[in-house]
Amino acid sequence: MSPHIETFDPAATPTADLAAWSSVYTDGQSALSGSAAPAEELATRLRAGRAGRAWRWAARITPGHPIHGVAELRHQHHDARIGFLRLFVADHVRRRGTGRRLREAVVEEARAQGMDRLQSTVLAGEPGESFARASPYLRTLLRLELQKQYLDEPTLRRCWSLAATPARGYRLTHWEGPAPDHMAASFGRVMAHLLDAPGAALQGEAHAWDVPRVREWERQMTLDGSRLVVGAALDRMSDQVVAATVSTVTRGVVAEQHDTAVLPTHRRRGLASRVKATQALRVHDLFPHVEAVAVTINQENRAMLAVNRSLGYQRVSERLLVEEGLDPH
Repeated sequence: MSPHIETFDPAATPTADLAAWSSVYTDGQSALSGSAAPAEELATRLRAGRAGRAWRWAARITPGHPIHGVAELRHQHHDARIGFLRLFVADHVRRRGTGRRLREAVVEEARAQGMDRLQSTVLAGEPGESFARASPYLRTLLRLELQKQYLDEPTLRRCWSLAATPARGYRLTHWEGPAPDHMAASFGRVMAHLLDAPGAALQGEAHAWDVPRVREWERQMTLDGSRLVVGAALDRMSDQVVAATVSTVTRGVVAEQHDTAVLPTHRRRGLASRVKATQALRVHDLFPHVEAVAVTINQENRAMLAVNRSLGYQRVSERLLVEEGLDPH
């Protein structure tokens, strides 16, 4: 029997369906990315319209049955011609055509919205990679490594040791939420170098990181209710930010690390490892419920992989950033 696919409107759906959709989504996101907000937190954001603009679908065995598959399509923030797909199916109903039918609905909408490519991340191996490769137009853009840093006593000791020994001429700091006004401009200059990392240009575009841009980025990062924590290094002579790393925290037990950048003239001085150590300590202090920090690293970014090893990060899994061209028919 072919599964029933329907568009999903979080504002109008019954409470039970909203809870089921959110549960399938967060279970899938946690398996893929190592962290996810609790399902009830996602449901609250969806109902209130605070989960961002997207197109969403739900799958059932037949109308009226519980939701067992979900899909979400968004424009990639750096290019409206590219759609980004998240698609998850509950374990007990896989291999029954649900993923294929959901993907068909997504592709139809993506074409209607003028998108010519569709990107997604999938776990390497079965079942995610084989499902993705069913498309004849698929190509792998990046091979990514999911890592976790467990905030146990040995890891925290290692972080304390690094944070207590900043390189000469620098001091370490942190903030929660928006950057202090006197640091916002220099923090933006650091963030402008995110695209220096291998493969980063495939996931973003260059733009000016002036103070208004920093404030808008901060707003977007916390739009879903996440708390923002930044670890940074300051040049003692200028008191300007020269290195920074960013994480977000929800009520879940795993925080998510996002971006780390160092100004080119201040590289190879151990600043990346020290700002990440500072950040881990602050996350642990500010949010005692957090047990680990998850991050995804391009396997070609050997410098950051080495930094993470020094901080006790452990490999969890491998995933792929894949892209398929959409035949316009």
